[in-house]
Formats: sequence, C-alpha cells, structure tokens
Amino acid sequence: MSNLSDRNLGAEARLKAVFAREQARSIEMATWARLIGLGAILSWITALDQSVGNIAGYICIAILACNGMGLWALHRTRAFRPWHLFASVAFDHAAIAAVMTVPVVFSGEVMPAALTTRSVWFAVFFLMVVSSATLQRPALVVWSGLTAVLSWSAVVVHALREPRSFTMPMDWPFHSTSLNEIFEVMLDPYYIDLPGWLSQVLILMLVALTLAAAVRRSKMLLVSQAATECERANLARYFSPDMVERLAASDSPLSQPNTRVVCVLFADLTGFTRLCENAPASEIIDLLRQFRIRMEQAVFTHGGTVDKYIGDCVMATFGLLAPSGRDPAAALACAHDMQDAIHDWNRERAAHGLPSVGLGIGVHYGAVVAGDIGSDQRLEFTVIGDTVNVASRLMHLTRELEAGIVISDEVAGAALVTDGEAALAGYRRVEEMPLRGRDGAIALWYRPLVLRDDVAA
Repeated sequence: MSNLSDRNLGAEARLKAVFAREQARSIEMATWARLIGLGAILSWITALDQSVGNIAGYICIAILACNGMGLWALHRTRAFRPWHLFASVAFDHAAIAAVMTVPVVFSGEVMPAALTTRSVWFAVFFLMVVSSATLQRPALVVWSGLTAVLSWSAVVVHALREPRSFTMPMDWPFHSTSLNEIFEVMLDPYYIDLPGWLSQVLILMLVALTLAAAVRRSKMLLVSQAATECERANLARYFSPDMVERLAASDSPLSQPNTRVVCVLFADLTGFTRLCENAPASEIIDLLRQFRIRMEQAVFTHGGTVDKYIGDCVMATFGLLAPSGRDPAAALACAHDMQDAIHDWNRERAAHGLPSVGLGIGVHYGAVVAGDIGSDQRLEFTVIGDTVNVASRLMHLTRELEAGIVISDEVAGAALVTDGEAALAGYRRVEEMPLRGRDGAIALWYRPLVLRDDVAA
C-alpha cells in the first residue's frame, strides 16, 4: 500500500511541475488580455474626455501596459522569481490608486476628491483581481484582493484629508428625520460614504477569496484527473479496455496482495533468436511489435490480462479480477486464436519474402499470489507461485513434444466441464511427464504442430 501511495505522490509531483510550466505560459496570455483590456478602457476614456484635459488616466494606462509587458519579458529570463508576480500586482493597484488621487478638472474647476470614491472607476480593481486568476495561483489572487483593498482604502483616506470632506456615523440614515435629509447628505459632493466603502472592501475581498478557492479547486481537479488518466494508462498495459473501465470504477481492487485461482498462459515466439542473427534492428523491433499486437488482441478478446512481456514471450492470466468456471476454456480458446493469428501473420510475412515464425504455448490452472511487486517509481502488478512456474515449464515442453500448445490436466478437465470434448479436439494426453526444476510428474495434454504448406520454411 505504501508503494502505491509513494508512487502517487511522485506522479503528483511531476504533474505539479507540468502545471508550473503552464503557469509560466499563462503570463503571456495574461499580458495579451491586459493589453486588450487596457485598449478597451483607453477607447472609452477617449470617448468621454474628448478634450484630453486630464492626462493622468492615460499615463496610468501606459504604466499598467508597461508593467505587464515588463513582467512578461522578465519571466522569459532566468532572473524571474515567483515573487515578481506579487510585486507586479501590488504595483498595478498602487498605480491605479495614485491616479485616483490626482485632481480631476472639469470646465476649469477641480472636482472634489470625495466624488472619486463614488465613481465607477472603483470597478477597475475588480478587473485587476479577476485578471490575476488567469495566472492560476490562489495565493496571488488573495494577494491581489488584499492590495486592491489597501489601495482603494488609501484613495478614501486621501479624500477624507481634504478640508471640506465629511462623513457621517455608520447608523445615521436610521436616525434621519426624512428622506430629503438623507438625499441632501448623499448628494453633497464632499460627502464620503464610509458604509459604502466598507461594503466595497468586503465584497472585493470576498470576490478575491472566492476566485482563489475556484482556482485552487480547478488545479486540484486537473491534477486528480491527470493522475487518474495516468493510472488508466498503466492499467491499459495489463487489461482490456472494458476491464480498465471496471477497475477505474472500483475502489483500489489491486491494492492488497491476495491468493486467487487463475489460469496462466505463456506464449513464446519460436525461431526468434535465429531471426535476430542477421536481421537489422528496425526489423527486429517491428517483429516484436507486431507479435505483441496480435497476442494482446487475442488475450483481450477472451477477457484475459496481459501480465507482462519478456522479450519474445508474453504471459497472460484469465480470471484475475472476475474469476469464473470458464477461465480455463477462455485461456484455451485464446491459445487457439494465438496460433491462428501466427498462421495468418506468416502468410503476410511470406508475401513480403520474410521467414515464418512459430509459437509455443503453455497453460496451467491453479492458485497464485497476486499483488504489486513494483517499486515506488513503477507499477508492476503480477502473479507468482507454482502455477506460474508450471505454465512456463509447459511452454518449454512444446519443443520437446513438437507441440504448438501444451496444457495441464487441470486446464483440460475444467475445459471439458464447460465446453465438452470439442474443447480438446486434436489434443493428446500424456499420463506422466516430469517438469524441469520441479519434483514429481504431472499429467498433461498437447496439440501436435500442424505443418501448413503456406508457412513451411
């Protein structure tokens, strides 16, 4: 279980590294978004201020544009550090606040600073907070909200320092004698609405926190989904597509080692060593690839699991996840399909002037120990035990018996129960056969090689 946990942590670390690279790319996207947004604001200000009498806004737009492009240029160098993002965000909000404290002149008269606290330009802070979310850093979004609150508060404090500015107690509307009195105060150009300021600060901070939570949640979902897909890719090495879906829907079915009764099949490509003596490397690799494709298709067709490939040999199991009485019959049918696939493949090879290949298969049925024997870095779910060893020995007996398929008596008996005598058509029985490296002898069945004219060498 610890191996699985450590492996998942390693995969998650790699995914986070990939995500960090994507965050760096998001700086470029954020820069383009900033330039487009500032261009839209510039067009709107120009339409409102046709006399271009107040240049502070234009200067602010230029500063914000330069800050964005400067950050984009910096992140492309080795000198870039994550804290530069936080400094850039703080500078943006400070620049906006500084512009809001610059006196605005209309028709030769200076507008009271208190009116700035009630203007629509407060929404620019919201725009900057939302844009910080594109960088996919929750802490940066919270920092953007905090610096926006401080910057906007500085604008309000600056307005309060004007001699004619005034405010009212928080609960004054509830103690007013009439609506006219309330309207008279609120419409005064020097009145600063402290309750309104507190509401703006609260909403701005809540928006920042909500966006930060959304960014963090999206990152977690993305990392989780990527890890799930990696697990599916690992499972696809062993199981058929429909079995992968069943495993993905279950709760860690492979996490604990246990004993199971399965059918084990070994299939070895005969003549491979001879072919490797003179064949170019590319031809050998293509040979192995084509061999594995055909073996894998046969295994998956009959609901089996590809346990591993060992050079020119494939090991498969049947009944590993969903055992049934038909597992031996399924393994036997798979062995027949494998032989047919090699026969068809040899016809294709002959058409291209390539030598034929053979296949020796051994099948045994019995108890195995199943579990993950991989390291922290690599998943390797496999089965071990005497059943595996016997199946491997039976495969090697195909050369001695001049057989294409050799099966144990246990496989033959189970296949007879489910599929009748037709399952063993063409097989011969051997009462006792010693196995190399194993005490005692076993009964087995084998199907002699059938030399076909189209594949004869």
